[in-house]
Amino acid sequence: MTALTLFPIWWSATREIGFVAYSATGIGCVLFWLRSLRFPDRPHAGIRRLAATVAAIEFILALDMVFEWRIALHDFFADTFVRHNLYGRRHTLQLELLIVLGCILAFTLGLAFQRLRTRRGSFLAIGALSLSITLWLMEIISLHETDTGLYHLVNGIMVIAFLWVLACSLILLGVGIEARSAARKG
Repeated sequence: MTALTLFPIWWSATREIGFVAYSATGIGCVLFWLRSLRFPDRPHAGIRRLAATVAAIEFILALDMVFEWRIALHDFFADTFVRHNLYGRRHTLQLELLIVLGCILAFTLGLAFQRLRTRRGSFLAIGALSLSITLWLMEIISLHETDTGLYHLVNGIMVIAFLWVLACSLILLGVGIEARSAARKG
């Protein structure tokens, strides 16, 4: 199991970036949510729901940067495979899980596009949130070939950190677009 590592010596630049990105996005969404509370009308109900949901998920992902639940889950599954003498045959299962994950991502984006066609900000936020969750799950599945790309260092920072920042930036942009749209309608 992974222990709680709060001491600065254990924090890598990648982990710090993830914590700051997810925390800042959560805080930004809370601010959008608080601002929307001033307007009790229907157009602002959508932004309240979107901002609150995204904020909750982003704060959970920020906590994951502290407690490393994704790594603990990966270790749990790896230990289970070792115990059952399946570790050497995990590659096929990992590929299948990644294919299923890709299909779920495509389905989620398709459904979001269909339901949110007129709400571009919500679609952008949901799409970027789906990317964040997909990256989290990819780290648990941990196929060597994807890990090689995600954990490749660029100036001492893993590629996955840049993807976290991209996803968080797009989430804030999407929630901001949705809030602006609600303000124009209200």
